[in-house]
Amino acid sequence: MHRKIAMHERPQDETEVSTCLFLTAAGIPSRLPDAQMDKSSINRILAQIGKWHDAEQPNPERHLSPLRPHDLRQTFAFMLANETGGDRFELQRRLGHRSDKYIEIYTNPPEEVAAQYIEKL
Repeated sequence: MHRKIAMHERPQDETEVSTCLFLTAAGIPSRLPDAQMDKSSINRILAQIGKWHDAEQPNPERHLSPLRPHDLRQTFAFMLANETGGDRFELQRRLGHRSDKYIEIYTNPPEEVAAQYIEKL
């Protein structure tokens, strides 16, 4: 699914073997053959996005820093579980885990979301 997005956004950066969500620009001399962006670069970019968000967010309870790739994965998993009604097959397919243990970890709501459930009751 993300390959289609990449092809529309930056087709010159995709290669035949690209399967990554984060691609390195084609003009980078040290670019890997599969166009995968270096993990430290992804971490730096997300950390900066978290800082920018927090600088504009007056409520400290809504701050994101430090924002990490795993946070995005867990948010995606939680939202996918909500959208699919917890469809185990779809969660396993999209997250790449067969273990119920990992599916449960990724789909448990963050503490502040779980607290809101109680408040609504």
